[in-house]
Amino acid sequence: MKTLVIGRPRPGVTTADIAGHRAAEIAALRQLKAEGTLAEAYSPGGPGAILIFDAGKEAVEGVVYALPLVMAKLIDTEIIELQPLPGLAF
Repeated sequence: MKTLVIGRPRPGVTTADIAGHRAAEIAALRQLKAEGTLAEAYSPGGPGAILIFDAGKEAVEGVVYALPLVMAKLIDTEIIELQPLPGLAF
């Protein structure tokens, strides 16, 4: 099962607000990658992040809600459990 997480800065949050938590956020994401939970991480070309986890939505929610930027209430997240398209296997 894969789960997609889209993280966007909350309205009014600046890059300076996020900068103070950046090192802790990167460290947390590196730890999740090392554990094998976080499969991929991308930048959408601006503030925010696109994360793909190798876990179901319920497991990912607990992990995401513990990330430094989420705990600091600087970003909003959308968590989407991905389902394979019928008849199309990769």
